[in-house]
Amino acid sequence: MAIATPGKKIFDIPMTAAKTTTATEIATTIAITAATTTTTTANTATMASTTTGTTITGSPTGAITRAYDPTVGICNSIAGGSTGGSDNNYPITENPYNAIDGNINTKYLNFGDGSTGCYGSAPPGINTGFYVTPTISNATVAIGLLFATSNDFPTRDPTMVTLEGTNETSTAALNSGASWTLIYNGSTGIDSYIDSNRLTYVSRQNFSNTMAFSSYRLLVTAKRGVSNSVQYAEAHIMGYIYNS
Repeated sequence: MAIATPGKKIFDIPMTAAKTTTATEIATTIAITAATTTTTTANTATMASTTTGTTITGSPTGAITRAYDPTVGICNSIAGGSTGGSDNNYPITENPYNAIDGNINTKYLNFGDGSTGCYGSAPPGINTGFYVTPTISNATVAIGLLFATSNDFPTRDPTMVTLEGTNETSTAALNSGASWTLIYNGSTGIDSYIDSNRLTYVSRQNFSNTMAFSSYRLLVTAKRGVSNSVQYAEAHIMGYIYNS
């Protein structure tokens, strides 16, 4: 596992697009802005293998996910657990790639886990999400999440998530719970009680982390209300490139 150590420089990931609160497509070749009200959220994760005296320097403002990064939709999964199912649990036009495509007009919708395939879970959409391997670098340090709401049905909004990281590369390992280390367990920035505007970036959620990973797994653990699925327009992982 790569770990940021003193003397190793962490570079910011450049970004130029400005926050939008309307249905505006963001260029997919650049990182997503964090020029939104930033909320620092306590990290409830227990992080492993951190190094005494480790520091990360610079301005934590870049997105490490971008359009066309290898992404797999998953369901029936919890932090530390193995993947219970993938694919065929979301509409083909509302697939997990949409969560990081930089286009707020598209969305990722997942119906849920369930005992048969990935349908019929109670409540639908919980324990769904995706894992992604950022192509910007094979070692990145995640320190935040930036969500955007989708076009309709506020009851489908995810309000709580977990984020894990791994340096495993095989499909079998990526589907195994033993491969993943918990980084964050907390809010998406979408309010549980007050309806967020549609097609809107919400407050970025920051957390403390010093570990570098090559892939990340994001899972929804709570949503706003009763609905048949969970959906969101964007779910970007924010952080740094680790220079080894």
